[in-house]
Amino acid sequence: MKDWPLLGECAALMAAMIWAVSMSLYTRFGQSVSARHLNLFKNCVALICLGGVALFVPWHWPAGAQTYYVLALSGLMGLALGDTLLFLSLKSMGVQRTSIIQCLAPPFAALLAWIAFGERLVLWEWLGLSITVVFLALILKARSHAAAAPLTALGVTAALGAAVCQAFAMTSLRWSLQGVDVWTGTFLRITPSIAALTLFSLYVGDLGQMKVIFQPKRKALILTFAALIGTFLGLVLMSTGAKYAKAGVATALSSTTPIWILPIAHFMLGEKLSLKLLVLTLFVVCGVVLMILGPSLI
Repeated sequence: MKDWPLLGECAALMAAMIWAVSMSLYTRFGQSVSARHLNLFKNCVALICLGGVALFVPWHWPAGAQTYYVLALSGLMGLALGDTLLFLSLKSMGVQRTSIIQCLAPPFAALLAWIAFGERLVLWEWLGLSITVVFLALILKARSHAAAAPLTALGVTAALGAAVCQAFAMTSLRWSLQGVDVWTGTFLRITPSIAALTLFSLYVGDLGQMKVIFQPKRKALILTFAALIGTFLGLVLMSTGAKYAKAGVATALSSTTPIWILPIAHFMLGEKLSLKLLVLTLFVVCGVVLMILGPSLI
């Protein structure tokens, strides 16, 4: 499979498109479900799907214990904590504003890589980082009616926290997936996240509240579909991109979610779409791409 041309690049781009659809569905149909329970539900759906895959596709388990630890930590940070914060932000201020703040994940990942692995930013990367931050600030400051939900402190804090968790998960995932197939890697990330969310819900005594997900049945079916494509397919595609494409290329392509969010949120959620928001969002994504791909263009 690794010999297929542009496999990683296509997978990362498809993951961004899928996440745009699933985030819009979660925003529209998940308002009555708590962020933590919605996160636990979609991870359980993905785990069931992985179990089905295991019946037909052989998995290859890591040889060293360190890989297990890193994948588990990546799942706890990215899938348990990060996605819960993401759902909080979606419920608080809508899908468009949340997805725009998620553009900060690649700069955060670059910073974490510098701290953990000593990777230094060159001029092009600093330029891309500056463009990203400046135009993000302009979007947040703009008094636009493009997003139906108002900007809130809770939403911004949760979205920033989700971006940090995603950056950590991606940085650790790039290392841990080497020598591990994407099915096994995804399983080793999802399982500890489900365990952590379940134990916390049992501790606070609200696990039974998950029953609201299944009422009515139409909502349950739609949320299950969103989990199927967003968590199961999205995570597998993201892992494929991180494994087979250059890390910078995969991260840049997966950061195009805000571009796909704009028309989807407009047609699915009825959120108003302004030309100003579209242009500013394009600049944010261009900044991310320049930061990551700029050095290779020299």
